[in-house]
Amino acid sequence: MLNAIMRTLLRSPLHGLASKGMMLLTVTGRTSGRSYTFPVQYVADGGTLIVLPGRANTKTWWRNLQVPAPVRMRIRGRDVGGIAVAIVDPQDVAEGLRTYVRRFPRSAKSLGVAVLEPGGELDPSALARAATENVVVRIDLG
Repeated sequence: MLNAIMRTLLRSPLHGLASKGMMLLTVTGRTSGRSYTFPVQYVADGGTLIVLPGRANTKTWWRNLQVPAPVRMRIRGRDVGGIAVAIVDPQDVAEGLRTYVRRFPRSAKSLGVAVLEPGGELDPSALARAATENVVVRIDLG
C-alpha cells in the first residue's frame, strides 16, 4: 500500500515532497519482458544514481540488472532514461555503501555499518561485512 501511495505522489504535482531522495524506477523483466515500476530511494553521485535494494536477498527486481540494461525513471517530476547494472562485487558495493551512507546517515544502522567519529568514516570491518550482504544498483543517466 505504501508503494502505491509513493507512486501516486511521485507522479503528481506534489512530487517535490518526496522526490529529493525518492524516484520511480521501471525495470523490464529479463524473461517475461514485463515492466515493473516501484519507488526507490536514491543518491545522486555526479551523472550516476546509486540505489540500494533493501533486503536484497528477498528482492528479485535487481536480478534483472545483472548485466547492464536500460531503465526508466520518474525523478524530480521528469521522465528520464538510464543504463542500470547490479553491483555485487564486495569492493564496489562498499564504495556504493559509503556514498549512500554519506547522503543517508541514518541508514548506517540498518545496513549494519558503524560510523566512526569524528571524520564520519565507516568502520572498515563492518563495511566489509555489509558489502558481502548487500547489492548496489548503479544507474548511469543517459
